[in-house]
Amino acid sequence: MISDIADITNTAFELAADFIQYTQSNVFLTGKAGTGKTTFLKYIKANSLKQLAVVAPTGVAAINAGGVTIHSFFQLPFSPFIPETNSGIYFQENSVTNKNATPAIMDRHYLLGRIKLNNERRKIFNDLELLIIDEISMVRADVLDAIDLILRHFRNRNKEPFGGVQVLFIGDLFQLPPVAKQEEWQILSKYYDSPFFFSSKVVQNAPPVYIELEKIYRQKDSDFIEILNQIRNNHLTTYGHALLHEHYQPNANINSSDGYIMLTTHNEKADAINSRQLQKINSPIHVFEALIEPDFPEKNYPAELALQLKEGAQVMFIKNDGDKAKRYFNGKIGIIEQIEDDKILVRCQNEPELIEVKKHRWEHIRYVHNSEKQQIEEEVVGAFTQYPLRLAWAITIHKSQGLTFEKAIIDAGSAFAPGQVYVALSRCTSLSGIILHTPINNQSLQTDVRIIQCIEQFSQPNAQQLFEAKKLFQQKTILHLFNLNTSITTIKSLQLLIEKNLKAFSENALLLVEDIQTKIEALESVAKKFEQQLFQLFLQPLLPEQNENLQNRIQKAVPFFTNEMNSILNSIKTIHISTDSKLLALEYNETLKHLYFEISQQQFLIQQCKHGFFLNEVLQHKKNYAAPYFSVNAYATGNEQNIHNVPHAGLFKQLKALRDSLCEQKKLPVYLVASSNSLYEMTKFLPLTLQDLKKINGFGHVKCEQYGLLFLDIIQRYCNEHNLETQINQVNTSPKKQAKGQTKKESNTKLISLQLFQQGLSIATIAKERNLTEATIFKHLAHYVEEGLLPISNFLSEEKLSTILLSIQNQSENLSISTIKQKMPDNYSYADIHMAMAHKRFMEKEKADTMS
Repeated sequence: MISDIADITNTAFELAADFIQYTQSNVFLTGKAGTGKTTFLKYIKANSLKQLAVVAPTGVAAINAGGVTIHSFFQLPFSPFIPETNSGIYFQENSVTNKNATPAIMDRHYLLGRIKLNNERRKIFNDLELLIIDEISMVRADVLDAIDLILRHFRNRNKEPFGGVQVLFIGDLFQLPPVAKQEEWQILSKYYDSPFFFSSKVVQNAPPVYIELEKIYRQKDSDFIEILNQIRNNHLTTYGHALLHEHYQPNANINSSDGYIMLTTHNEKADAINSRQLQKINSPIHVFEALIEPDFPEKNYPAELALQLKEGAQVMFIKNDGDKAKRYFNGKIGIIEQIEDDKILVRCQNEPELIEVKKHRWEHIRYVHNSEKQQIEEEVVGAFTQYPLRLAWAITIHKSQGLTFEKAIIDAGSAFAPGQVYVALSRCTSLSGIILHTPINNQSLQTDVRIIQCIEQFSQPNAQQLFEAKKLFQQKTILHLFNLNTSITTIKSLQLLIEKNLKAFSENALLLVEDIQTKIEALESVAKKFEQQLFQLFLQPLLPEQNENLQNRIQKAVPFFTNEMNSILNSIKTIHISTDSKLLALEYNETLKHLYFEISQQQFLIQQCKHGFFLNEVLQHKKNYAAPYFSVNAYATGNEQNIHNVPHAGLFKQLKALRDSLCEQKKLPVYLVASSNSLYEMTKFLPLTLQDLKKINGFGHVKCEQYGLLFLDIIQRYCNEHNLETQINQVNTSPKKQAKGQTKKESNTKLISLQLFQQGLSIATIAKERNLTEATIFKHLAHYVEEGLLPISNFLSEEKLSTILLSIQNQSENLSISTIKQKMPDNYSYADIHMAMAHKRFMEKEKADTMS
């Protein structure tokens, strides 16, 4: 068994750790079974100063690695991905009705069109520094290219592999291969030489550093180690074959096997053996129910939901002992000595003391972004608690991966996948502990020749390569410290938000934001000049940490940059902008806070270099960063808009209270009841009738009908109390102004429908609230599908979408909706067709943008 603590005498382990900790190079960490790959993963998770995420190809592998699945983290569909640009979605003829036909495949347009990230996921992708992919042998080439595309796109770093994220690939290619169904491989084989990850375009174009762990911890028997090596390399000698088959015992009886477990190829056989052996024991059965805390997907259960045990049953531990005593390990076999209520005692062979088994809690996590710390963190979203035991007369070879057995009966004569025999044999600690239940033929021993060819192309890096990689990473870290591109992108997005919704924000909002933008761009201009000085100093053949001239230049730059950033932070803290729209306020608040925390963190890290740049100190300080308090609330109900010289402030206060109450009751944004500008005009012009009220900006027939009398009642009472007369005749109602208002209403009506839909309201509810037909609301939302702001999956299933697209394929854009409707099944509506055509136009525009 391998210790959870890193072996400092393992030079390959140390080399791999140095590449991960001190460089930005991608690394493929491999090694034979039992060489410590899992230990390395745990070591990096525990010790890395980088912001990281761990992913794996299956749910169980992800739980064991302490991460999440690849498909959930990247929101990947399960369809094959092709690394070229085509028309988007492809279907074999009749695939809509034939469920066994070739599945849909994705190109870059379709994939990016389907993935709609929320702000938190975007921040996770942008802050991600290290991605660990465990069990890489099972990851298909097209999946890796899809990951590469997503990271490049959403990090806006299209020229860098994985968008500049360092990737650690962990796995043994000689073990379980990727799954590629025949119909999928028919598609993918046109683009890839093999389904293995090393055939992906991103790895072919940018090969990772190859490091192989060679120190074997599981096996000590030199003959056995040599046989395993021969099987890996497709060179099992006659002597090796003979030595292995000395252990062939076809009549071995599992009842008398004294602690042996049978490794077989199929689930049904393993389950049948365990069930049959359990029934033979003449003692009461005890059932232990697992405790499930949502959310924990059933397919990821790491142990039995209802664990059935008897005294005398042979069991296996499925976790390493978490206590200091380390009494058991993952795969250790024992016999249940005693069961009393919830107390289970297990005796292991040649060990005098009984082991009292305690329940283990497996956690299901997701990655979240802590905006104040600017850190990626793990959040537990579910848990599975059960005794870490399973019946152990038999187990499948697939489920045995990662386990260690001292005694095993191997039934691998029906091995159906390359690597299965190697996995089975390599679980065992010694040749003496193996019994072959079936002979192992040469066909089942064959290793995929493409793996051997790939491995032969790699060579482990030398000290000079490590030095160069360290130097490059330190240089990039320094450049990033003084680069404000990210903040410029953030302030521009804030500027764009206000420009698009100028009337919804308070006076001078755009000018205030542009003033901050000017300050950031001025500092970035200085940073660009400073960058040129750094490039000159980088030419010296030293690590930046050891470059005295570079260190002096950085120390001199620190006071200037920290002072300028402090000025920008003060401007951000004192900016006062408000809006009537709750949605716009939320987006504004989040963006401004993000900008503040970005610059605050950057200033914090630059300050740490006042005595010089040292990589580990910068990374450690980055991990320890805690944002200072910063609060912003641009929502008008909590931070009223800057309306100057409000006439009749008492009346305005009463109208605002009514407006806010109506919004709270109906769960509506304020602009759908009465904007602050509307309230301002009411206090100025004092409308006393519904006809008068229609002259107020923002009040048409529908609003007057819904809320008019409520507002008029307050205005009339206020006018009577203060002896005031209406000033409605002063309202400018020229035809030109009315026309302009109508245009504004028309242009904003789609946006209102979008915002209500994003709040979670149904189309029927939106139509009712807005006094419009559902068909009109569908058309509004179709506009945003065409713009790429709403995913088509919100409205149509893949089956419906594919049916409609097939019908309109190669047809004129002028083809009438009614003509298309006639070709559709009865359950396809006009709205469905509108949505599908909008999506088609979005895909065509995406393709055109890429080609241009």
